[in-house]
Amino acid sequence: MTKTISLLILLMVWVNNTWAQFYIENRLTPEGSNEHYTLYERMDYYGVPGVSIAVIKNAEIVWAKGYGIVQSGKNKNIDSETVFSVGSVSKIGTATAILRLVEQGKLNLDIDVNEYLSKWKIPENKYTRNNPVTLRRILSHTAGLTVHGFADFLPFEELPTTIEILNGTYPAKNDGIYVNIPVGSEFRYSGGGTQVLQLVIEEVIGNSFPEAMDELLFDPLEMDRSTYLNPIPEEYGNIAKAHNRSGNPVALPRGYQSMPEMAASGWWTTPTDLSKLIITLLEAYDGCEDFINQSIVIDMMTKVAPGDYGLGPRIGNAENGAFFSHGGANDSYRASIRGYLDTKNGYAILTNGTRGSELIQEIRAAIIKFEEF
Repeated sequence: MTKTISLLILLMVWVNNTWAQFYIENRLTPEGSNEHYTLYERMDYYGVPGVSIAVIKNAEIVWAKGYGIVQSGKNKNIDSETVFSVGSVSKIGTATAILRLVEQGKLNLDIDVNEYLSKWKIPENKYTRNNPVTLRRILSHTAGLTVHGFADFLPFEELPTTIEILNGTYPAKNDGIYVNIPVGSEFRYSGGGTQVLQLVIEEVIGNSFPEAMDELLFDPLEMDRSTYLNPIPEEYGNIAKAHNRSGNPVALPRGYQSMPEMAASGWWTTPTDLSKLIITLLEAYDGCEDFINQSIVIDMMTKVAPGDYGLGPRIGNAENGAFFSHGGANDSYRASIRGYLDTKNGYAILTNGTRGSELIQEIRAAIIKFEEF
């Protein structure tokens, strides 16, 4: 009897997963419409040549699949091993690495972050003198730091160093990073703050940021198709190429931009690798401490006033409970991840087109339709 029930449960899960995939591939519904379209029709409508998706149920990847092509006009198909630029989703990887260093006793969330910096420091001014910037404030975007985001770099452009980015000096394209409102007074999203974390990691580990992230994140979780190297080497292979709003290739002849602001926006990865991290955090939240301890992940998933972000991710609520999430938007790529803390469901969606965010909204709606099965 028990064996029969188990088989029935497995069959029900398989049917529902297949049904969810069917809806994503064949019945996408634009907001405000009653019409249904195939995924490829909506990709064509938005000028997005390639999409890759992974869906998580009960802390397991139930399916992962790529759709479309690596580059418009070419015949190389997207598959589950194709790497995409994920924009600000990179901040979740960076945050996890920072929290591992906290767990190891190498960092403290609540002391002046300048204590960890020797090559550059957050400039002291009237806003920081009596209320210094901390890692907790940076991770939750409540530190009052400037610079929302960063422009990407084309193949022929010189790339800035971490210090040049922080100072806002050539060849960096951004202004310098500093505090210009009282620390902790308001939520203000700051990619600039995440670049401070990049320097913290480089100084504490004593390696380049990509090497440090291999050590702290990718190697332990066997995320074999992930790197923060920028530009990603062409020999890395199976790279989703960049496309503009019309779906035309850009950043030629290489076909993709560079994001030297690696901690904030430089992660290249797959939905499967992203799902490994999502699942690890979901399980750690429930007490599985193989990679990171429960208490620090609970801290990570707790909003820091006055914003809606925890220590890295945005924290939200839905009918089926609290979730953590983050989006990503580089010049020619869009990404979205989400993990539900109670159901242990989630997803990762990556695209290689500038209008990918609009497509992601429709895919996400189809996934959420089946999230409680």
